Amino acid sequence: MVIGFSLVFLLCPESSADQKLIAVVKTEDLSSYSRALKGIKQVISQSEVEADVREYVLPQETGGKDSVLGEIKNSRPDLIVTIGSKATELVSQSIKDIPIVFSAVLNPVVSGFVSTAKTPEGNLTGASLDVPLGIQLEKFKLIVPHLRSVGVLYTSETELLIREARSISEDLGIKLVAISVQSEKEIPAVLERLRNEVDGIWAVADPLIFTPQSTQFILLFSLRNGLPLMGLTPSFVQAGALFTLAPDYKDVGRQAGEMALDIISGKDPKEVSISVPRLIYLYLNLKTATQINLKVSPDLVQVAKEVFR
Repeated sequence: MVIGFSLVFLLCPESSADQKLIAVVKTEDLSSYSRALKGIKQVISQSEVEADVREYVLPQETGGKDSVLGEIKNSRPDLIVTIGSKATELVSQSIKDIPIVFSAVLNPVVSGFVSTAKTPEGNLTGASLDVPLGIQLEKFKLIVPHLRSVGVLYTSETELLIREARSISEDLGIKLVAISVQSEKEIPAVLERLRNEVDGIWAVADPLIFTPQSTQFILLFSLRNGLPLMGLTPSFVQAGALFTLAPDYKDVGRQAGEMALDIISGKDPKEVSISVPRLIYLYLNLKTATQINLKVSPDLVQVAKEVFR
């Protein structure tokens, strides 16, 4: 395993002629990234492809990042796998002539990595964290049976998601009340507008909206006004959101590993569509349900990955 950049050639032997060289790049040692990495390695190790998997961690310092990226380029890997949005951004901006498969990236189209998920362009494709919008809204309606209208805040960063969600919500019989905001300061007034107009609040991953301060405000607002909130992550649910749907990071890593093998075997990255999670878990907060006077079906409690009480 290569940590940092100074030991790359000391610890990693030269690949044989038949061996494929795969560089795996991340920027942080998060537990979720470690799970994705395990999935990637599992798929590659169980395949018939002989591969030398070299791990790189991009340091925080600009000079350090450039040094690691330079060493990756010089090693001429057959393929690069990135874990997380930051690593994907840094590697894809710097390397254009080596296939790249990303893993654990949220909203790759919104993030600007690709223009479409079905036919990605250039040398980049991968496994996203995006739970399909239809599944999100279907589960919202299942958990909150009286749900007829849902409020959502968005910015120009997430406008494409809202466009897609409008038609999906209409098909599900849900009125989507989507309000664009320009700054974090507008959030309290916008939520007050939504208070008597919607049956729940849907959070979309928008860094301009969900800062630490505004996240706390939105959580408290939903609790005080009895509005079920679909959060972004399990930590949202632990903090007071009613529920969330979260992917299995290890399986997302497996998906990226499968894509990597396809490309190493001859497929062009453009022929490999970006994937969405195939293992999705439900996280519930029953304390919140009690506080907002909502009875959650015991069947849903039983199938939840984690229940906060």
